[in-house]
Amino acid sequence: MKWRQLWIIGLSLVLALAFAQTRGAVKLDLQAYRVLSVQENGRSVEKLEEALEVRPGQLIEYRLAAQNTSQTALRQVSLVIPIPRTTAYQALSAAPLRLGQSLVAPQFSFDGGSVYGFPPLKRKVTVMENGKEVQREVEVKPEEYTHVRWVLPQMATQENVVLTLRATVR
Repeated sequence: MKWRQLWIIGLSLVLALAFAQTRGAVKLDLQAYRVLSVQENGRSVEKLEEALEVRPGQLIEYRLAAQNTSQTALRQVSLVIPIPRTTAYQALSAAPLRLGQSLVAPQFSFDGGSVYGFPPLKRKVTVMENGKEVQREVEVKPEEYTHVRWVLPQMATQENVVLTLRATVR
């Protein structure tokens, strides 16, 4: 029961953050699905079902559907999927978005969405060496990511896009 409550609270926070970014011109719909492996005709296939309850170790797929509802094309549209603290991002699961002839690569944040960058992300840590504090640069692991964003150079009137990523429940 505790995981269910944490899951519902986490998903509510994710939805609130996603909707706060729309400014009314972009309609967002964020859904969470459990990824299940089932046997079908002797083969293992993936099935998605709405993630109403989850348990540690389960794989979740987040899908953010975005639609430009304004009467004009929008420029520099930032679409963000926050990764709940109760989950860990699955490396390479956020794919680039194809827009016409170009690809929009996802950017990642490990600091709550303040700063974004392309992998590998680095951060400075202070360590003790020979009795002295020394700053070192270390690579941030994908499971430490807190947000994923795609910045679309342009989004046409009524254009729809769907972005996905996967995370494992902690």
